[in-house]
Amino acid sequence: MSRCILLSSFLLSALSLSAASVPNLTVDANAARHPISPWVYGVNNWSDNGLQTMMRIPLVRWGGDDATSFNWQNSLKNNTGDNPYVYENYAISPGFNSFHETNLRTGTTSLGTISVMDWLPKAAHECSFSVAKYTAQKATNPDNSDCGNGILLNGNPVVNDPNDAYVPVTPAFSQQWVQQLVNNYGVGSVGGVQLWSMDNEPEWWSSVHVDVYPQAATYDDMLARDIRMAQVVKSADPTALITGPVPGGWSGMFFSRADMNSGWGTSPYQYWDNPTDQSAHGGVPWIPYYLGKMQEAGANAGVRLLDLLDVHAYIMPGCFSYGNPCADPETLRLTSTREFWDSTYLPPGGGYEDATGNEQAPDLIPRMHQWVNDNYPGTMIGITEYNWGPTTTITGAIAQADLLGIFGRESLDLATLWGTPNPTDPGAFAFAIFLNYDDNGNQFGETSISATSDDPDTLSIFAAQRSDMALTILVLNKTSAAISDSVSLANFTPAGPVQIWQYSSANLSAIVPGSQTISGNTIGATFPAYSMTLFIVPQSQSVMTAPKPVIAWVKNAASWDATAVAPGEIVAIQGTYVGTSQFALGQGTTKLATSVSGVRVLFNGVPAPMIYTIPISGNTQQLAAIVPYEVLGNPSATSVNVQVEVQGNRSDPLHMTVAIADPGIFTNDYSGHGQAAAFNVDGNTITRNGPSTPATRGHSVQILATGEGLTSPPGVDGRITTTVAPTPAFACSLSIGGVTVSPTSCSENPNNASGELQVTAVVPGNVTPGSNVPVQLTVAGVTSPAGVTIAVQ
Repeated sequence: MSRCILLSSFLLSALSLSAASVPNLTVDANAARHPISPWVYGVNNWSDNGLQTMMRIPLVRWGGDDATSFNWQNSLKNNTGDNPYVYENYAISPGFNSFHETNLRTGTTSLGTISVMDWLPKAAHECSFSVAKYTAQKATNPDNSDCGNGILLNGNPVVNDPNDAYVPVTPAFSQQWVQQLVNNYGVGSVGGVQLWSMDNEPEWWSSVHVDVYPQAATYDDMLARDIRMAQVVKSADPTALITGPVPGGWSGMFFSRADMNSGWGTSPYQYWDNPTDQSAHGGVPWIPYYLGKMQEAGANAGVRLLDLLDVHAYIMPGCFSYGNPCADPETLRLTSTREFWDSTYLPPGGGYEDATGNEQAPDLIPRMHQWVNDNYPGTMIGITEYNWGPTTTITGAIAQADLLGIFGRESLDLATLWGTPNPTDPGAFAFAIFLNYDDNGNQFGETSISATSDDPDTLSIFAAQRSDMALTILVLNKTSAAISDSVSLANFTPAGPVQIWQYSSANLSAIVPGSQTISGNTIGATFPAYSMTLFIVPQSQSVMTAPKPVIAWVKNAASWDATAVAPGEIVAIQGTYVGTSQFALGQGTTKLATSVSGVRVLFNGVPAPMIYTIPISGNTQQLAAIVPYEVLGNPSATSVNVQVEVQGNRSDPLHMTVAIADPGIFTNDYSGHGQAAAFNVDGNTITRNGPSTPATRGHSVQILATGEGLTSPPGVDGRITTTVAPTPAFACSLSIGGVTVSPTSCSENPNNASGELQVTAVVPGNVTPGSNVPVQLTVAGVTSPAGVTIAVQ
């Protein structure tokens, strides 16, 4: 590409490409439309490093080599061959339950890993290769001189007894784990662990886990272990999704470790050269073979045993990991992302051969789609480990943002970065530009649309349409020079002004806002060197199918308090054009849907479970919704923006305070005053409380309320309470006739949606009887408004 150096005073002499050489950038809102899976914005993290309080990370994986040796029952793992202090058992704290509860609090899906090994760690600080037992070895743990690395001084490997540090386990052991999680949190689709990977990188088991799996993995053994464990998971949780076979990279997608050892053992000593195992299975590469056999196994079992094809994408050009240093590493890092989508791109240095030794273009995501289409249609595809270099630099952040855009555009279903950035790292802002660019929860669009650059190595571009009909357009400058260019829009009627959100080396601690007018269907801008520029282009009101909603107020649906909202609180919302002309109820058998007749309510961009929409008078309607639990901590906040969206037309935000709790007691007439929605409980007899049927002192009364805030275990937005009934995370008490009592139970109301609290307490004997005995609920030190009563005799 020819370049012209221009001196620009307003850019302080920054370099800029000439107008004649800039890429053509086009967006077509009607072309290439498909949903973007939120799971592509996932990470690997056994415990949150703060990223999940910076933005709503949709998916977090508990995985890696350590997960192969994780014993859930005593929260142990073995420091395997991946680690400098090798083959010693260590306690893991916080453990898996803490990992999952953190994810529940932040609205994040959990992806767990099931070990398919026959052995798991026995007790902390036991060693697989004891020096006292097996004699001196090449290396030992500096903190435990009895723990060797399994290599004797003469270079021979130790042949160990797994009983030294492990206990034998069967698939039933893992079934107990999944069942325990179901008992604690519910099935995967409504609060439990939704996804389970079948172990991790089987081609390296005999290297990393040689103390329990010394043999080279074969097609037959890998397949049999995955089928057994998938059946176990599905039997305990039929809603769980299974991922596999989780190979570690290119070679593991095509060959078993037995194949690789065979190739390395014969001239010319290449992993692909003598695939005896593959040949014994019809010459079919591993992943296509695996997909076909998992389909057969699922048909025989009467249940799908593989839901998602799962690979690891350690496919960076070889110079980043071995051999000579890369000639221009920053440029190569930013351009080699083509490996995920470009069928013509051959990475420099090679290393991507098939069984004939022919060099292949990785073309990874289209290749995965083809494998699935040919061998197990309907299977999702995902990449549970990838890393494209350090996320501590601006170029690492640009590469990461490029990959996230590629994942959405290419219809990947799931991706989790290995090497999660810290919240202050540039790489964190690569996620934030998609997930929380404005610190108010607003995100990149949910529906991918056509966005093209005729030179994506210079400027890459991604676009999507959001549910509010706005276009979100991300342009990445991969060069060291500023570029002035324009984006052309087709099949879209824009309205101004256009929001601009930009991240560059000019400010590595924030995504900086700006705005500009739009000229016709063209957006002009200067893209700084190594930068991300996000445009938010609203759609003109002239083409909206519904008028713009206007929120008048948001109130506690029980007490009608309007001062704050709390996590899980049922709220009423009133305004003009906020609902429909006819009454409509929320739908859902296990969870309430987040839309009713095209109406949604969003809290910092998070859709709320919907209860109803009802006309009031004229153009005024009222809604009821449940405040998402994650508003208090994802991102960490004391306030929230509430918006109503009707047929894609979104209201301006209404700013509300977020409280730790905002209790309100429901009343019979829904006014927030007078007779409480309460029941007398006498053994198995339950009657409605009221003046004609008062509660008896010394007997129980049951009161319905909302606004309890966070719960334990963490609440699930809109879940219908059945086997798991969370309780308030903070103290709950009742005052009846001025007498404070501790409830006998305080938990979500069975067979109702989350957010409706059922409080049962014994009416004190010293309460003065009457038809209007005051009752108030206190949670986390916050007391419900006065004026609500029950009848007592």
